[in-house]
Amino acid sequence: MPKIFVTSYPYVYERYFKVFDYFKNKKNLTFLLPAKWKTRSGFIVPPIRDDIKIIPVKAFFYGSNYPIVKGLLKGWMPAIGKILKQSANPGDILYSASEPNLLTTLFNSHIARKMKLKNVFFTWQNVHYRERLNGMKLKITESVVRRNVANSAGAICGNHKSEQILRDYAPAGFKFLRAPISGVDTKLFQPTAKSNFRTKYGLDDNFVITFAGVIDERKGVLTLIRAFKVVYETMPNARLMIIGTGPLISQAERLANELDITDKVIFINWLANEDLPGVFSSSDIFAYPSEPFGGWEEQFGYSIAEASACELPVISTDTGSISEVVLNNETGILIEPKDPAQLSEVILRLANDENLRKNMGRAGREHILKNFSHEIVAGKMESWLLSLSE
Repeated sequence: MPKIFVTSYPYVYERYFKVFDYFKNKKNLTFLLPAKWKTRSGFIVPPIRDDIKIIPVKAFFYGSNYPIVKGLLKGWMPAIGKILKQSANPGDILYSASEPNLLTTLFNSHIARKMKLKNVFFTWQNVHYRERLNGMKLKITESVVRRNVANSAGAICGNHKSEQILRDYAPAGFKFLRAPISGVDTKLFQPTAKSNFRTKYGLDDNFVITFAGVIDERKGVLTLIRAFKVVYETMPNARLMIIGTGPLISQAERLANELDITDKVIFINWLANEDLPGVFSSSDIFAYPSEPFGGWEEQFGYSIAEASACELPVISTDTGSISEVVLNNETGILIEPKDPAQLSEVILRLANDENLRKNMGRAGREHILKNFSHEIVAGKMESWLLSLSE
């Protein structure tokens, strides 16, 4: 049986690493992860495990704002080549959880090709490079993508659109797996999760609409606040809970103040992942009105999937790949982005139909269990990776 080497910074995060707990043969795995990784709140380090081999490796380039190279070298670990030469054999598998337009991915794929390893990379990219870029930047990007494809046996695509885009660069025989980078912890995120947040914030008798995510231009938080103003005028017991922080947090707070709903909108800067299930299961609606921004569209939406796993009906937008996570009129309702009037109308429709909310919530959890749970994603990923050496 071939060994599977997994590398790249996403799996430093425990919530993403957890999918590998559901692999049948964990002793077959070796992780080459950044010895430390810079986040908004400081540095994190790889998990320490007795049952899975994890090798910390010095990483360079933590973000995407470096001069000249921008994010092309994000997560680059030069020592990977030396480690693989000591540990890997021809026919083993190298899975780099990084995008094919990055030089980091190209560095890894070149090592894999030289050592005759089966190379695999990951992509979320659901807006075609030809729609996002032009000129020399497009030519260079497509050249890197084609070289990574040429060096690889296959790719894991986080959504349908990313697979369709990559097929424009892939030869016959190139293998695809459609699966997110990790699954949803449906044992943690479940409708029976408990929380005291209603009592803590004086919401015991209120109808609670919850958002959780980064407060930036992509998540539609300003649109949500404007929509909530209309909802509140119709439904005075409604409250909006916004969980998260980001570059637009001050603007969001000012908007709530301008609309005279400051005391009706609760801002919570941060909650640990293990605290979210209780908040979700105790809320009435999850609203996540994602908006396209700067050539980006929502690629999955883990908060959406986690809320659905807690049987919370979801309102989101029909953009990017959200329709794979939210089934319109089954597990939630999808609307057009940047439309506060439509958003307020849909919130009120769900607020006035308890049976519809419950039915959508139950259908949402079932959808996540069948398609995006850790068990499902791990099973697909492990069997597909091993099939590359058959």
